[in-house]
Amino acid sequence: MSFISGLKAEYTQKRINKIKELEVNLNKQEGSIKSNNFSPNMVVVEKKTPLRAFPTMLSIGRNIDYSFKSLKNNPKIPQNKISSELLNEFEENAHSLGIMSIGYTKITPEIIFKDKSVLYENTIVLTKEIDKNAVDNEFNDKTVNDLKLYDELGKITNRLVDYLRINGFGAQASHPAIGSVTYPALAQYAGLGWKGKNNLLITPELGPRQKITAIFTSIDNLPFNKNNQHSWIPKYCNMCGKCITKCPEQAIKEIKTNNEIYKSKITPELCRGCNESCTICMSECPFNKQDYGSVKKRFEKINKKSLSS
Repeated sequence: MSFISGLKAEYTQKRINKIKELEVNLNKQEGSIKSNNFSPNMVVVEKKTPLRAFPTMLSIGRNIDYSFKSLKNNPKIPQNKISSELLNEFEENAHSLGIMSIGYTKITPEIIFKDKSVLYENTIVLTKEIDKNAVDNEFNDKTVNDLKLYDELGKITNRLVDYLRINGFGAQASHPAIGSVTYPALAQYAGLGWKGKNNLLITPELGPRQKITAIFTSIDNLPFNKNNQHSWIPKYCNMCGKCITKCPEQAIKEIKTNNEIYKSKITPELCRGCNESCTICMSECPFNKQDYGSVKKRFEKINKKSLSS
């Protein structure tokens, strides 16, 4: 290991230890919503990053720190009702910063990672586009490009949280690079899309091409999602399975549950997307190659034929 590589590894470990310390302090806060026995474990796989990505990694680290340390800026007695005018203003602000989709839901302990917690159950879920050219093509700075997107979305999340605090609301930013929850499931609860076999959120706007982040807030009169119009997606994924067959590392496996239902499971240690910014399961997904409406029409046609036969 070179001196520079050793220095980078030492910094990364210190940053992870610092985040764990901040998470423990949050877990101790009275009223925080904690994980339960059904919560998933968080698996952290160190991303293989070139030295030129180090400034971006530093920026990500600073913004993760801010998302925790800025909790002291929450109002002592936060407001819990937002007017439709102010909510519209918030959404316009979010879109102007580059946010694609916004959804609202209430967090449940089952999607909070084990030994983690969040301050509020009321949740704002946000997505940001991953450029299609970056998904469909290989290039030298793909990992750097991916990290920059995490960094941008993390900064946007913190800015929106500060906006809510200025207006009297309590809020907690969940950084997209290392959140406290399973983001695809959270976004599914918010009605933004549905989780595919590649464990990625599939949406009408972008297919599988988005990063996800969240804000937990004291606002309890948000337009929370009550149903999801995308529940047909897993049936289509069962017929397709391209993300599984095209994965060069066979990182996506189908596992039969006790109910005889096949579920997909990702092995992070094998997944090049987890550590090298591979996007094959994203690029090969039909929702990336065609628009959402076309895929749905094809599914309905096939489904109708199978039901009539």
